[in-house]
Amino acid sequence: MDQLQFWQHPPRVQLAVVMHRTAKRGIKHHSHTHPFHELGFLLEGDCNWHIGAKLERLHAGDLVLVPAGVKHHEHTPPRAHARIAWVGFDVPHATVEIPAALATPLSSGDYAAEIKRLFEVVASEQHGASTGHRERAEFALRELLILLCRLSPAGAHTPRSRTKTLRTTQLVRSAALTLAGNLAQPMRIRDLAQYHSLSASHFALLFRRHQGETPRRFLQNARLKQARLLLETGTLTIKEIAAACGYVDAPHFCHAFKAATRLTPKAFRRNAKNASVKLPSRTRAV
Repeated sequence: MDQLQFWQHPPRVQLAVVMHRTAKRGIKHHSHTHPFHELGFLLEGDCNWHIGAKLERLHAGDLVLVPAGVKHHEHTPPRAHARIAWVGFDVPHATVEIPAALATPLSSGDYAAEIKRLFEVVASEQHGASTGHRERAEFALRELLILLCRLSPAGAHTPRSRTKTLRTTQLVRSAALTLAGNLAQPMRIRDLAQYHSLSASHFALLFRRHQGETPRRFLQNARLKQARLLLETGTLTIKEIAAACGYVDAPHFCHAFKAATRLTPKAFRRNAKNASVKLPSRTRAV
């Protein structure tokens, strides 16, 4: 199961709690289950997590992800203390399983401060009343789940070469998300490379190595994919779709779409109403 599936689907917050004080006398909860996934973050101290038949020992800065429906409870060892944050979430209209890499405790590492902040944002916004508070809580949760997929197992030592590879992979993923998530905005590959402190040529090399295609081709295909979706399911005009997908104008969009699919946008939309029309597996550069 791809780790990215967690944050590719917008999650919905079901539970958000951050302990404001350390429990010096220890914490002990009765075994229970939830119909949603639960993410626990140990802010301070030490704590044991009983998840099904497993016992996981967590230290400050560690996280644990409990799948929906799995019996679990937490307790602190004798003479220990703990302060914990919890977020429960589900993914509406999608079936999401816990990726194997996230089935063991994870160390927040260099992301500890950022993860702590995100837990606090989720909790405060979920229980707030300001405009868009639920949406902001879910945005923060989605960012939290992205960071979760970057973490290493608790207690594990990552070799320097492996760390470098992970950072490169994360950089490319971040760049791909930026491109795919801002299709309507004018964006130059050179500017994106500069943002990541890389030359355009080096950035393109790394991107192609990890994504299997150049940044330009990735952006073209992302625009075509979004355009196809809007043509199939939406009621926007061709001009509106062109703008939403980042094309200069409708004629340029029509030319690019026909060059890739051999159909004009209008013909594609007409055919899509009668039968499912798939884009070619490989679209050529426009």
